[in-house]
Amino acid sequence: MSETFCIRYQDVRARRPIQKLSMAYASRDLALNAAFLIKEKDFDLLEIRGSEGSLLTKIDLEKALCVATA
Repeated sequence: MSETFCIRYQDVRARRPIQKLSMAYASRDLALNAAFLIKEKDFDLLEIRGSEGSLLTKIDLEKALCVATA
């Protein structure tokens, strides 16, 4: 079975920040594309987690999105 990825993010517009989890994506690239769209909606990205234990932290995620949009 191949690794799937999901995005953990939070809605900071609410009175109390609410953490949310995205749907599962079949690849890291698809998860990064979705993270870009989530960020455009003014949500705070926290991390991308893989089902096999891989992790893309908030700092690395921000760097990846910065490079992808440059």
